[in-house]
Amino acid sequence: MTSWIIAVRHGESEANVAFARGRSLDGVRDAGVALTALGREQSARLGRDLLTLPGAQAPGRVRCSPFERARQTLRAVEEAGAAAGREPLHVTYDERLRDRGMGLLELITPRGVRERFPEEALRREREGEAAYRPPGGESPRDVEARVRDFLGEAVARPGPPLLVVTHDAVVLALCRLLGTPPPGDARVVNASMARWWRDGAGDWRLADWNRIAGPGR
Repeated sequence: MTSWIIAVRHGESEANVAFARGRSLDGVRDAGVALTALGREQSARLGRDLLTLPGAQAPGRVRCSPFERARQTLRAVEEAGAAAGREPLHVTYDERLRDRGMGLLELITPRGVRERFPEEALRREREGEAAYRPPGGESPRDVEARVRDFLGEAVARPGPPLLVVTHDAVVLALCRLLGTPPPGDARVVNASMARWWRDGAGDWRLADWNRIAGPGR
């Protein structure tokens, strides 16, 4: 069975910047949100950092979210490998690794939700984030269900270390499903790496959390 899982969150995206400034993205589809210039730089550093992993821990195959920001992150990782003379890895794009679907609330800031859909803001507070499913969207538990299905198919069979290029909601779902609560406030940093290894008893252990490559990489 797979001995290592390496999950990376995409680099900084245009939506990350907009939300940090309190701005919703109207008329934009989440699947098409791209990286910023900084996000591309972060992803390139991440790709170089992946090259430093020991041979037995280095990824031998890739599963990637089909969303544009994840694809761009993966391209930067692939370019780093090519520059180092590495053979390209086999890549599969997997819908189960997409970001949490927010339906009616897609790319709307929390403040925007309170202003435009106050009843949804109240329901979200009442139900709690783990159970809240926006109209036409998903709850974190829904994300966990599809990630569980992914793990059952992608990890249970023998194979080399697996690189997963995805989103914060999926990385957190992996933590819950692998039985390794993340340290700290559970925030997943852009272009960060989380790594798990399987011990002799078959249990998963968290080796890295929010590992970020320094500017020299």
